[in-house]
Amino acid sequence: MYTLGLACGYTTPLQGIQRYAQTIHRQGCADVACVSDQQFSAAIDAARQADATVLVMGLDQSIEAEFRDRTGLLLPGRQQELVSKIAAASKGPTILVLMSGGPIDVSFAENDPKIGSIVWAGYPGQAGGAAIADVLFGITNPGLLLVELLRISYWVHFIRNVTGNLFFYFFQEASFL
Repeated sequence: MYTLGLACGYTTPLQGIQRYAQTIHRQGCADVACVSDQQFSAAIDAARQADATVLVMGLDQSIEAEFRDRTGLLLPGRQQELVSKIAAASKGPTILVLMSGGPIDVSFAENDPKIGSIVWAGYPGQAGGAAIADVLFGITNPGLLLVELLRISYWVHFIRNVTGNLFFYFFQEASFL
């Protein structure tokens, strides 16, 4: 049977990072919806032990997809709370890696002095975990490869039309880095 578009294997961000460093991995949320804080304490304890903390957060196609519009720009569920708690507990630098197809308002992280870097990875595909690790460990510099990078320093307004579609309107000029 021939299936179009399914990769034969994936490299997760954890697998990519494990090529360069020993890891302590604790899942902070059961899934992307992150409706419970039941797993927070194990993740916070791991951050206290680690020399550096990498948080991979964001969305997936259960949250955003064709015919599945979001109602806002914030991280789903309790993800923002988890990021803030882990960053506060981290003994070393905290790096926030975002996976999503659309924009996410992470101004809370941008203003947190414990979060040293924010990397937007999109939906990176089958070798995405290796690519993310290569960027984090300085093997690759994607700086010249980005088409455009929007700085979230402007107001984002959205209006839902009568069919339920979500439209984003920018009322201030966006700065491109």
